[in-house]
Amino acid sequence: MRKRIILGLLIAALMLPAPAAGTELGLTSYPDGIENFFAGAFPPPGFYFQNYLLFYKADQFRGGPPNPKAFIFAEVLRFIYSSKIKILGANWGTHLVVPLVYTDLNSEVPGFIIADDRRFGFANTAFDPIILAWHFGEFHVTSALEIQFPGSYNRNNPASPSRNYFTFEPILAFAWMPKWGLGINVKMMYDFPTRNNEPLTITGARDHYHSGQAFHFDYCVDYAVLPNLRLGAAGYYYTQTTGDTADGVKIGFHGREFAIGPAIKYDYGRFSFCVINQFEMAALNRPEGVRNWVRIWYAF
Repeated sequence: MRKRIILGLLIAALMLPAPAAGTELGLTSYPDGIENFFAGAFPPPGFYFQNYLLFYKADQFRGGPPNPKAFIFAEVLRFIYSSKIKILGANWGTHLVVPLVYTDLNSEVPGFIIADDRRFGFANTAFDPIILAWHFGEFHVTSALEIQFPGSYNRNNPASPSRNYFTFEPILAFAWMPKWGLGINVKMMYDFPTRNNEPLTITGARDHYHSGQAFHFDYCVDYAVLPNLRLGAAGYYYTQTTGDTADGVKIGFHGREFAIGPAIKYDYGRFSFCVINQFEMAALNRPEGVRNWVRIWYAF
């Protein structure tokens, strides 16, 4: 069974970090690296819309079988409401994230194709019923509890855009943005995945698969070179804190990864445009590739 799990690890992990599209075998259902500029500072009261575009390509898997290939395109719609209602001195807000994902993956060893699959559909939708944002001049603190719901899934399709389980994710974010132009943002998260009672057949699990818990954070360090232009570096760190289980048997697979890359943000009227290029490294039991993000923000 463990050999089948190892083969499944490659395939399931390749579907990875599409926005709100988690994987089995311990990978987070949150799209690591998606938050960067102002990640710790929830916006002022009002309605906001964000459109994220992700282009991801990976051809390495640290700790798994050779010759993985994956391409992922995702369009993520995020709807944000920030209110004037005060709870514990913080502004209350909420958001809804709806991702559409196309996944193309392939893996083979000489003379044997492990998987060749392409799928399009909804990844895990995310909803935050309670976002609390405190503002202390240059310092900002945001806390939230995000719930991620399953989307398009079929246990016979390794490229399914979503995983068949919920994830409960407490969030704590910080921002320091002094008037002289520096920006430091960190968004910390901890994942509590529920059990998947219809695991991917390629994992070898029959009745259920339970991904391990994980701690991860997005970060961004930037500087305002012009009033409407910020340049910096952004990325993420991910580490799995508990192992996976398949049919009640502990199988491990503690994942780890770090990413960093250049980031640029340009403001024009009610619009903000961000472009981020992230290079993954130091991976363990995770795919390793390059993520290219484009984010468009509109304030109503």
